[in-house]
Amino acid sequence: MFKNIIFDLCGPIITLDLEMMNRRFRDFGVTAADKPYQCLREKGLTKRFEQGVISPEDFCAEVRSVLGCDISDNDIFECWNTVVSSFPPHHAELFNRLSKRYKLFLLSNSDVVNAKFFHDYINLRAGADFLERTFSGVFFSCDLRLRKPDPDVFRKVACTAGINLADTVFIDDCRGHVESATGIGLKSVLLPQGSDIADLFDENLELLA
Repeated sequence: MFKNIIFDLCGPIITLDLEMMNRRFRDFGVTAADKPYQCLREKGLTKRFEQGVISPEDFCAEVRSVLGCDISDNDIFECWNTVVSSFPPHHAELFNRLSKRYKLFLLSNSDVVNAKFFHDYINLRAGADFLERTFSGVFFSCDLRLRKPDPDVFRKVACTAGINLADTVFIDDCRGHVESATGIGLKSVLLPQGSDIADLFDENLELLA
């Protein structure tokens, strides 16, 4: 019987819309790339930012270089945070219930700008200090200096949180992340595309997968 659940954040809990971010970049006059986010990702910039190895200022400088534009730092961050499209209200109730039965943790590949925005976005919609009250630990890759699917990120979370991998379930919507977690002994569940995280639990909060 497992005691802990580690959840991915983006996808299972909050929904993202990359095209909404791309449109916002175009609103600010970015024309060199039709899909700015994908362009930055192909250059490896998003990965380095999520891993916390470049500062927000250096990130913005590289964004301007890659996209061939003079957009300001503040406008870049506004575009960057536009990626979030929703936090389904029933997720707050689900996690409130789950937290009474399991120790809950979040593990997200997020940069320092998105991490703060995600934190504030959820707490604004679910109630003050919702994340702090509901989750025993919230881990962002920019703080850990490690990203999924590196297996060391799961080991570091377990060590920091003081939990046993054998007693823990990991839920993510990325197959590569799930396979990596499974490889080091975590029971791992892939959230199918188009499914809601609530679908993984029965009425007694038993995991169905």
